[in-house]
Amino acid sequence: MATTAAQPGAAGLGAGAFVAPVMTCIVAFAVVIGLIFLCRYGLKFLEPYLLRGRQTPNLAVVESVAVDQRRRVSVIRYGQKKGLILTGGGNDVFMGWVDGAEAPSTTPQPAPAVLPPIPPHS
Repeated sequence: MATTAAQPGAAGLGAGAFVAPVMTCIVAFAVVIGLIFLCRYGLKFLEPYLLRGRQTPNLAVVESVAVDQRRRVSVIRYGQKKGLILTGGGNDVFMGWVDGAEAPSTTPQPAPAVLPPIPPHS
């Protein structure tokens, strides 16, 4: 006569014992994703109020060009003035203000006249 001893705690293990923790994880994941989307909406709603003190209408980066992997030359605008800044590398350098009168003209310049060679005297 073989008797089987019941294992302690094994009496309640059925298919439903594994469903409850999995469902709890899925619901918790859905709640976290929902909170992330609510935070995005909340930040989008609050952004104008948070950025109100940081607006600088007089200062802007007009254009920026990479010189090499580390350095960039940027054209900034402050009011009506434009300036050049070299950033990156060991230090940043303000190269100076650019006047509007010194801008290169877009009209083509005439090529210098080429004179024929002078024949040697014989």
